[in-house]
Amino acid sequence: MMSEKQDLHLVEWLRRIQLSWELDLEKLSKLCHVDQSVLKHFLDMSSAEVSELPSIPTGLESAVALVGIYRRVSTVYKTPEEQNQWLTRANSVFEGNRPIDVMSMSPDHLAYVSYTVESGLRLGGQE
Repeated sequence: MMSEKQDLHLVEWLRRIQLSWELDLEKLSKLCHVDQSVLKHFLDMSSAEVSELPSIPTGLESAVALVGIYRRVSTVYKTPEEQNQWLTRANSVFEGNRPIDVMSMSPDHLAYVSYTVESGLRLGGQE
């Protein structure tokens, strides 16, 4: 049986990430490499409108990796405060860069961080 978390739509995951990680629209759009106007359109939708969307709406394809990162990080770091510390601290796994900065660089960098956390490589790595 699927849990409530697994039943969330991609747009609902993005809303959860935005709230949990305290991201404004600009930062969230940079993290998931989606134009701000496109992201705002989806985030402003009602629950009923979201339920009519495909699982991965056109324009949000690159946001899927961010959800995977969030899900994995939130299993290791239980509170938003711990997650934000992980996001914003220099990390040796990412050559001393902050994960949030690496994720913002490009869709390829976002995919790399996603691969890294999903494959179980060290999430620690704090300098």
